[in-house]
Amino acid sequence: MRPTAHSILLPVAALAMATAGCTSGSDDAAPQGQPASEVCGGFAREPDAASALEAIAGKDVRLTADRSDPERVLGELRKAARTPQGGKQRMEGIPFCTLEAAGDEKNVLNITLREALAVPTGEAAKTSVTAYSTGRLATSSDLFASVYFTCRMPAPAHEIVLDAELERADENEADHAGIRDEQITLANAAARHVAAELGCTGTGLVRGVPAKARR
Repeated sequence: MRPTAHSILLPVAALAMATAGCTSGSDDAAPQGQPASEVCGGFAREPDAASALEAIAGKDVRLTADRSDPERVLGELRKAARTPQGGKQRMEGIPFCTLEAAGDEKNVLNITLREALAVPTGEAAKTSVTAYSTGRLATSSDLFASVYFTCRMPAPAHEIVLDAELERADENEADHAGIRDEQITLANAAARHVAAELGCTGTGLVRGVPAKARR
């Protein structure tokens, strides 16, 4: 009996469907995002920072940073250090690391960097914040942390003050004892990372977890 076109096409179609099913399964199995130690140029690769990020984002949660712009951060801050101080206006924060949980795209936190025209006075004395010993001024509250530090770049740049600010998303429910320490640890790690990329000296930024400042 001669095979008909119909009898030939059926096995071919079945094979094509099986192949497509395997391919689709492989795509679904591919991990999305990055681990905490690798996102945003690996600023949180050191153990203390990686642990702090996992405590906020969730253990073993993979993260995406698609809305981050670290190259723009470096470019704008280098430009600021070469711009005469007279006539400068307040710089808006530039997104260094904006994190979402891979898959469900749940917001985790946002870290920005900017040039600060001055270090705020009286901030560390507020009862709503916890002050820390790193940089020139470091504070952390329920959803926010900030580290001001000096950056001296090679000539012809002049000394500037930078501010690394971390804002934790409202939808991130990581409130627990130690959350302020974890927030300041990450803001400080981001500040150290950017300072190293810029070639800053005289930052006063400590390594690891900043100690609480005495009031």
